[in-house]
Amino acid sequence: MIETRLSPAFEFKFAGGDAAGSFSGYASTFNGPVDAYGDLISAGSFKDSLAAHKAAGTVPAMLFSHMTAEPIGRWTSIKEDPHGLHVEGKLTLGTQRGQEVRALMQDDALGLSIGFRINPGGVDYQGQNRILKSLDLVEISAVSIPANPAAKVTGVKSAAGLRPDNIRDFEAALRDTCGFSHREAKRIASAGWTALLRRDDASDELQEIAALLCKAATDFQISR
Repeated sequence: MIETRLSPAFEFKFAGGDAAGSFSGYASTFNGPVDAYGDLISAGSFKDSLAAHKAAGTVPAMLFSHMTAEPIGRWTSIKEDPHGLHVEGKLTLGTQRGQEVRALMQDDALGLSIGFRINPGGVDYQGQNRILKSLDLVEISAVSIPANPAAKVTGVKSAAGLRPDNIRDFEAALRDTCGFSHREAKRIASAGWTALLRRDDASDELQEIAALLCKAATDFQISR
């Protein structure tokens, strides 16, 4: 039987580049606090499972709400650090669910949940609590119900390259400095340069727009 442990979303930030849909955070934390199920996960609990995935060339699934019929992307990095199980992943924005999950993460409405099996000998008991020591990590889901307040989603990337509180300023700079329409500025700020490339403009015009955008972005970065 696959068990799950839930954690809330927190502290979203935006970063530049071509990694729209990428996010990072902690799917689990080590040595407390005890979660709502009365369990505590020990450091090293995922070591053997991660090694087995690496040897097999596999990764735990990225799902929506633990539903195997709802994959939403792929984990690009899963590793233990002193704090817990740090994860980085990329949502598949070509799917409706992937786009919905990104929007919900940006609104602090989703967190992460691990689905696992306990390996033989992988649990101790301390009073009424279980101390989990060795887990087979099957999947990590985006979910809405929190249980472990210490496990956090720490970053959600978009191609805009800005934190949420700067997006409106960036949109204004695109309109006022570059001459983009309100719709175009909003599309670039929320989905990046690739959103603008969906226009059926001539290549020369796109090159001119690109030059203006680069200059505006540079000026905006310096003025921040």
